[in-house]
Parts: sequence; structure tokens; C-alpha cells
Amino acid sequence: MGTTIKELTDSKKYFNILSEEWKELITPVWQQHASSSNIYGLFLNNELIGGGILFSKMPPFATQFEKDNATLFEKGYLYLGYVWVRENHRNKGYASNFLTLLKNEHPNQKYWLTIEEENLRYFYEQNGFTVYAESENEYPKEWILTYNG
Repeated sequence: MGTTIKELTDSKKYFNILSEEWKELITPVWQQHASSSNIYGLFLNNELIGGGILFSKMPPFATQFEKDNATLFEKGYLYLGYVWVRENHRNKGYASNFLTLLKNEHPNQKYWLTIEEENLRYFYEQNGFTVYAESENEYPKEWILTYNG
């Protein structure tokens, strides 16, 4: 695919490719989370086309369901959030490619994430994640998925 990942030290580069909604959420609170987070960018021919953020502590705007499962941090998991691929590069396998490259970069690392859309569940399961917990509430329904390195 000609893609690579690398850790980004300039958060603005990554935030600039996010949706406006996500950018407005993460930018004001980033300084509170930057020291416990790492941003990984997905590059195609040196162009930043996607990526994600690894959190070693609870990410911003955590739901009660996520807080109830925070013991995953104590078990060595990192929270994977803000996974994004630019719209003009979607449906080409780049999100799966990002996950593969990230897992290869840190082969023994365990990850967890939360989704609210069931169709994303199947995407992550195809990429080696399994359902760890499912919220009892119907709206918004949430799933926590884990990858066990």
C-alpha cells in the first residue's frame, strides 16, 4: 500500500485532518491529555491521511461505561481513540492498514476502544479485536473491544 505510520509530535497536524466535530472536542482539552497520549499518523507517500491517538489514561469525554472499564489500563491496555482516515481515502483499506501497522509497531501491546455504531464492531473484529463488554443501555449503545497483542 505504500503506507507508513509514525508518532507525531505536532498535534495540530493530526487535528487538522479530523472532522470539525472531533477537532472542536479534542483541541481545547488536549494539553490536559498530551502527556499521557501519543498520536500516530498514517502516511501515504509522505501525505498524512489518517491515524489515531493512544491514551495511557482515560481519554477526554469518557462515558460512564468507559470509566467502569478503566481497569483495562491496570492490565496493560492502551486506549485507542480518534481513529480517522481522510474522507477522500476511505473505503480503500487504510484504516485496517493503520491498525496493522500500529500492531506491528508495538507487537506485544494490548489495546481497547469504545464504539457506538454496531457496523464498526464488525470492522474492528475483522482487525483482530473482540467484544469485551456491551452496555446495558440501548441508546447510546456502546461496545468495548479489546486487542490482546
